[in-house]
Amino acid sequence: MSAVDLINESDNESDIASRAAGVLRDCFIAVAQSETVLYVENDNLVSKAPNSVPIVIKRLEGRNPELTQRFAGRGTFKIKKRKINWN
Repeated sequence: MSAVDLINESDNESDIASRAAGVLRDCFIAVAQSETVLYVENDNLVSKAPNSVPIVIKRLEGRNPELTQRFAGRGTFKIKKRKINWN
C-alpha cells in the first residue's frame, strides 16, 4: 500500500501532512541503517554512516532564530504564489 492509497478526499491537510511526515521519518530511519545519510540538526549539516558517530559537515548560517520563534507561535501559514518578471 502506498502513501497515496492512505489519503482520502475527506482528510484535512493537517492529517495528510502528519502521515507524510511519518512516512518520511520511517524511510529515513530505514536508509540510515544501511547507508550514509545527510541531515540537519541544530543548524548543522551532519553526515551519519551506519555504526559510526555523526560528523558535522558544515554550520548553516543565515537563519534568524528570533524570526523563527515568532512564526512558530502563529500556527498555519498560507503562502501566496506570485508571478515575478525578471525583465
